Order: sequence, then C-alpha cells, then structure tokens
Amino acid sequence: MTKWILIGTLLLAGCAPVLLAFSGAVVGYAVSHDSVTVDLDRPWDRIWSACLEETKRQGMVKSEDRANGRIDARIRKTDVVVTLEQLTPSTVRVVIRARRNLLPQVEVAQHLGVGIARRVG
Repeated sequence: MTKWILIGTLLLAGCAPVLLAFSGAVVGYAVSHDSVTVDLDRPWDRIWSACLEETKRQGMVKSEDRANGRIDARIRKTDVVVTLEQLTPSTVRVVIRARRNLLPQVEVAQHLGVGIARRVG
C-alpha cells in the first residue's frame, strides 16, 4: 500500500517514478525537471559514504558538510548539489540537483543517482 501512495504522490508532483532493485534492496527513484530523488533503506553512514565516493569518482568535490548532509561538486562542467535527509529511522532520501549556467542538467544527476544506488546496494 505504501508503495502505491509513494508512486501516486510522485506522479502528482510531476515526477517520473521508477523502482529499481539493487542486490535485493528496493530503491525508490524519481526524476523531475530539475532533480533526481533516490530513497534508500540503508544506514545514514553507508549512504553518506556512497554519495561521497561516487561523487569523487565522477567529478571533483568542492565542499562536504556531513552534519547537514550536503555535498557540493563539479561533474562534467556542471555544478552538482547532493543533499541527504533522514526520512525514517531506516530510510534516507538523497536529492541530486545538477545545473550548468543555471540550466538543469538532469542527465548528470541521473548518472550520479544510479551510481550512488549501485554503491549502496
């Protein structure tokens, strides 16, 4: 039931939801016009590490703030902001925004989102 509420909410918000499976873990994945959102059922520390490692692999980290769950980076000449938010005790939401010259670059955000999900899975 919760899965259908999530999908319905994402559709009403103008997002394209997709459910992906990585190593038996179900990952909620949504793409909007300017961001990618990934909901992961793993501990905060594991997700933070995966976000940081994958962001470093794909580009250059400009700053990181673990306490506030934020990573600022540059990937393929695009400014990227990764934010983490604890939704429940076992679920963390990762939101990735990528912009070049103020224009959304969703494909950069999608590539990073999939890389993070694979690392976490």
